[in-house]
Amino acid sequence: MKPMTLLGLLTLTAALGSGASAGGLEPLTGTVSTRPPLSATATLSDSAGQVRGEATFQQRGTGVQVTVEVRGLAPGSHGMHVHESGRCTPGVDPASNAVVPFGGAGGHFDPGMSHNHDGPQASNKYGHGGDLPMLMVGADGVGRLSFTTDKISLTGPNGVLNRALVIHANPDDYKTDPAGKSGARERCGTIRRDNVSVRDYLLPGPTAFPEGIAYDARQGVLYTGSATNGTIYAINAANGTVRKFSEGGAYGRRAALGMKVDPQGRLWVAGGAEGTVSVLSPDGMVLKVLETPKSPLPYLNDLTVAPDGNVYVTDSRRPVLYRVDRNMNLTAWLDLTRTPIRYGPGINLNGITATPDGRFLLAIQLNTGDLWRIDLRTKAVQKVMGGLQNGDGLLLDGQTLYVGRNRNGVISKVALSADYSSGSLVSEEPLAGLRYPTTLALIGGDLVVAQSQLDRLQSGQAPEVPFRLTRFQKF
Repeated sequence: MKPMTLLGLLTLTAALGSGASAGGLEPLTGTVSTRPPLSATATLSDSAGQVRGEATFQQRGTGVQVTVEVRGLAPGSHGMHVHESGRCTPGVDPASNAVVPFGGAGGHFDPGMSHNHDGPQASNKYGHGGDLPMLMVGADGVGRLSFTTDKISLTGPNGVLNRALVIHANPDDYKTDPAGKSGARERCGTIRRDNVSVRDYLLPGPTAFPEGIAYDARQGVLYTGSATNGTIYAINAANGTVRKFSEGGAYGRRAALGMKVDPQGRLWVAGGAEGTVSVLSPDGMVLKVLETPKSPLPYLNDLTVAPDGNVYVTDSRRPVLYRVDRNMNLTAWLDLTRTPIRYGPGINLNGITATPDGRFLLAIQLNTGDLWRIDLRTKAVQKVMGGLQNGDGLLLDGQTLYVGRNRNGVISKVALSADYSSGSLVSEEPLAGLRYPTTLALIGGDLVVAQSQLDRLQSGQAPEVPFRLTRFQKF
C-alpha cells in the first residue's frame, strides 16, 4: 500500500514561552526538572476570526480559577460553557441540525456522562461539567468574570485542556437541554496549556483507537495498533509519514494491544480477547500466532521482551503470567493465585516491563493501582507501591518509571529504588490534554504516548478525530 503522508498534518502545538518551532521536526531534546504551576489560556474570537477577549485558567487544588474578559457583546447575561472539542470552527449544532459558527466545538463537556444540562453548582454526576456561571456584560459591551470551580480541572477526568470555552448570545436558564436556551455561539477559544510543547502524529480514519505502541530505533519507525480491528500502522518518527503495516482481522488478531520490538526487529503483539500473541517480521509478514489455552474470558493485554530473549505476557482476566521462550514456545510461567496478587473484577495486570539487568519484571494492576515486582529467578512477587489507579502502560527509563493512567488522563512519573522494591510518585503530567493515554515508547530523550480514547468506545460516544500519538520530552 502506498504510504499516506502526514507531513502536512503532523502538528506541533507550541505553548507560550516554549522554544519549539511550529514547523520543525527536530527531536524534542533536554529535560525539565521542575514545571511551572498548571495554567492555560483561551484566546476568544468572534465568528469572523477577530480576537475579542481572553480567558485564563489556573489550577487551584482539585479545581480551577477562571478569569474571563471579553469585548463586543450585547449588554446583559450570556451563557458560558466548556465544550467537548477544541475546534472553534463551523459545524453542525445537534439541537438544530444546522451548520452554525463554532459548531465544531461539539456539545457541552460532560465527564460525568450525565446527559443533562444543569447549573454551575451541580455535581458532574447530575449535570454537564462544562456548565459554568453566566457572564455579565456591561453597557460598554465588556464582560468580566472571575470564579473558581471544581467542575473542571486542567488534569484528570475533568480535564479541559484542548477543549473550547464558548460564550453564547443569550442567558442560560440552567435547566433546558442541551444548552439552557443560551442561543448562538458568539465567542470561542481553545483552552491551551501554558509552558509546554508537544508533537502529534496523526492517524488516518475514524476508528483507529490506538492502544499499543512500540519503537524500532534501527528503522526510526513507531508502530501502533488498533484496539478495535487489529490494524497495525507504521509511522516514520522523523517526518510523520504513516502507512498500514499489517491489516487487521488476520487470524488471532482482531485487536492489537500491547506491542514490543525485539532485538531482531520483530514486532510482538498482544491479541486481547483472542488470547493470542502474534509475531510479525520487520516487513509485516506474520511469522507466528501463539495461542494460550482455551478458557473463558482471555485477555492478553501487554508484553515485554526481557534481556534474555524471553517474552512475558500479562492476562488481565486470567491470573496467569505467560512466557514465550526463544524457541517460540508459549507456556503458563507463573500462577498468580499462588502470589500476593489478587485478581478482582475489571482489568487486572496490564502494563509490564523488564528491568535492564534481567532480574525483575514490573507489572501494574489497573483496577487496584498496585505496582508489583516479580523476580525472574525465584518467581517471588513483591508489592512496590500503590496509588496508581488506572495504570495502563509502563515505560522504564533507568530508575524512573513512567505510567500511562488511562482514565485519569495523566502520565505519572515514579522514582524507583535501586533494587526496584519501592517507589514514590514524583509528578503527574496531563501534557496538552490527554485522551485516555495507554502505552508509551521512548525515542532518545522523548516519550511518545498513545491517546486511545477507549473510554469513548466503551460509552458509545464519538471519538475526537484524528486519533493521535503524542510525543513530548521526558519530565
